[in-house]
Amino acid sequence: MFTDKGRSENTDKIVDFKCTPERLVFNSEEYKIYGCSVNSFEYPDIQIGKYGTCTVKGNVQELNLGVEYMVKAKEISDKYGVGYEVINIKREKPTTLAATRNFLYEILTPNQTDTLLEAYPDIVDRIMNNRLDDVDLNKTKGIKDYTFNVIKQKVIENFKLADLVEEFRGLFSLSIIKKLYDKYPSVEKIKEVIRTEPYECLCRLSGIGFKTADGMLLELEKESQQCKGTDKNPILFFGFDLKPSYQRAKACVDYILNENEANGNTYVKVGDLKRQFEILVPEAIFNLPIILKGDNDVIFDRESLSVCRKETYETEKYISEKIKEGLSINTEWDCDCTKFKSLEGFDLTPNQCKTSEFMCKHNIVMLVGYGGSGKSSSTQAFVNLLKNYRKSFLLLAPTGRAAKVLAGFTGENAMTIHRGLGYMPPNDWNYNKEHPLPHDVVIVDEFSMVDIFLMRKLLEAIDFNKTKLLLIGDDAQIPSVGAGNVLYDLLCYNNIPTVTLDKIFRYGKGGLSTVATDTRTGTEYLDKTKSGMQAFGEDNSYIFMALTQDKIVDYTVKLYQKILTQGYNIEDVAVLSCYNVGDYGTIELNKRLQNAVNPNPDAKITFGDVEFRLNDIVMNFANDYKAILYNEEFLDEKNTTFIANGESGRVVKILQNAMVIDYDGTLIYCPKGSMKNIRLAYAISTHKSQGGQFKVVILVTPKAHMFILNSNLLYVGESRAKEKCYHLGEIRTVNNALKKKENFDRKTMLGTFLQVS
Repeated sequence: MFTDKGRSENTDKIVDFKCTPERLVFNSEEYKIYGCSVNSFEYPDIQIGKYGTCTVKGNVQELNLGVEYMVKAKEISDKYGVGYEVINIKREKPTTLAATRNFLYEILTPNQTDTLLEAYPDIVDRIMNNRLDDVDLNKTKGIKDYTFNVIKQKVIENFKLADLVEEFRGLFSLSIIKKLYDKYPSVEKIKEVIRTEPYECLCRLSGIGFKTADGMLLELEKESQQCKGTDKNPILFFGFDLKPSYQRAKACVDYILNENEANGNTYVKVGDLKRQFEILVPEAIFNLPIILKGDNDVIFDRESLSVCRKETYETEKYISEKIKEGLSINTEWDCDCTKFKSLEGFDLTPNQCKTSEFMCKHNIVMLVGYGGSGKSSSTQAFVNLLKNYRKSFLLLAPTGRAAKVLAGFTGENAMTIHRGLGYMPPNDWNYNKEHPLPHDVVIVDEFSMVDIFLMRKLLEAIDFNKTKLLLIGDDAQIPSVGAGNVLYDLLCYNNIPTVTLDKIFRYGKGGLSTVATDTRTGTEYLDKTKSGMQAFGEDNSYIFMALTQDKIVDYTVKLYQKILTQGYNIEDVAVLSCYNVGDYGTIELNKRLQNAVNPNPDAKITFGDVEFRLNDIVMNFANDYKAILYNEEFLDEKNTTFIANGESGRVVKILQNAMVIDYDGTLIYCPKGSMKNIRLAYAISTHKSQGGQFKVVILVTPKAHMFILNSNLLYVGESRAKEKCYHLGEIRTVNNALKKKENFDRKTMLGTFLQVS
């Protein structure tokens, strides 16, 4: 029971009050904190902090400062004091033209507001009721698609979504309500879909996993049951018992298989699946045999007792069949490979020359070798041959960073696989089975990073009657983030012509080559009797600095600053750490490095607890298929491009609620809603650095990272450096890591399919 003065009469501490946000304290997509003013005469029990405001926080929409909101919240006390965790928050809907005009003034300029209201005075009502089919933006000068979508978003967030949160009595958070509304834009439709397909509805939504969905749906069912025999109307009745239901069982199986793929595997043993299933949804166990026997999305192989998603099964089977098809064709070229045995004054080894020779004889060739073995030179010689004989070629890599490296040593244009195949979200590829790539050769570098799904798209776009394929990789590096172990499985097949480069140039002379080789083989190279600094190679290109972990961060910052005084710029230097979080992770390192090298920016913008400053180095952390190209005069959200996961850029402009990032000459408009995928990139994770190269690397391996560290991660970090690697850590931590190898033993079906004749 609630009073009208902001205080609950029982012990659950639920309060209703009105407040006006005065300042935004913390801002991320999923969580915000506001300092709000409250009329203490009307709400005397609302706790006011030392700044004269109350703290309102939670998964809420962006609130407009200076505007009054109605709040229902839970009073909580933590180390920061008493605050209010929002259950629902909304503002008064504008019911008059004057009120609508005032609301639009918060979003638009006065001229834009007047233009819009002159054409559509009922625009808020139209948006609320989804009556937009006859809205003609040709009538609204200065308001086109992008601006209108901003208006639409603001109206929905401020009025419609708050009503929906209330409709579902706080069981669904604002972010989930928003995703539901985006897909099913009416309360009735949302309820109908949740009632008939509860798990499929919620689990299909981005960011909502099975466990979260299951907890919400069971709570919803409980609420419905508690309403029986009372005068309170339930939110909805499912019409069936949720706990033992087929829907719940199927959603659980899908979750287990998806998690299994997230760990790199493509199948799971049925016994392991059953054990996980019984832990998560024991009430629905009798549905498991039904799913394994007859569900079209799941394949159960009785011979191997393995279970996988149908799409995954078909993907690995397709890869195996297409590889065999390519090997069976073998178009031979009459090229004189002896003319391409040298590069800029030095001769290639006979082994390096095999790349060109094999590619002239076969349709599929693999080139594998460790760092310093000459893969780049071998590739460059083959590219020279292609240019000499007027053969067309396409240079590809899995990430933007890897594509830059490939372009750098070949002197030719290179791009990501997505961009090279003309990917258009959500599911269109310009180059595919019907429209294959028009090149004589496709060259893919950093192939160890390619998962099965991207490999399938690549093979679908290749007609082996016209196009040859060269796959380049380093099997000592960590495998793909996505499912599968394609490089390893293809190497184990033994039927693909393979050039293996095993001679490491400058071993014993070049510090980087020597240490990277010793790391790969697990050889202890540090002198345990020495303290302080140890330099390796005639060029001193690898320097180990023995430091206790409490000194690593401070030393990293000082070293970074010193390197920048030696003629290097920020893009030349990378700090690598195995973790993102923690005292020695990339997040903390980025804060410290940003304050050291970019302390007083002309402009800045905050998202969550990250402050982006003018001239900061940043990285995109997810494939962005609809990155908005920036145009200073006219912003068109339909004018988009693809920015790959791992591409780095520089912040070149700070706007009111957005920033502009320069990715190698491509200017991208990044509004606050897209900043969740942008991070500072003075320091990046070792995993994220794979495929890239930097003139100087600072590799930090504190004792706290001993659990995750292994020789493969050390190898990846060390081999990112072109000129110099400074390694900061303790000798014992490094030696322990050298004894461990990354687990390449992924459960995949590709190898089995390849062996079947």
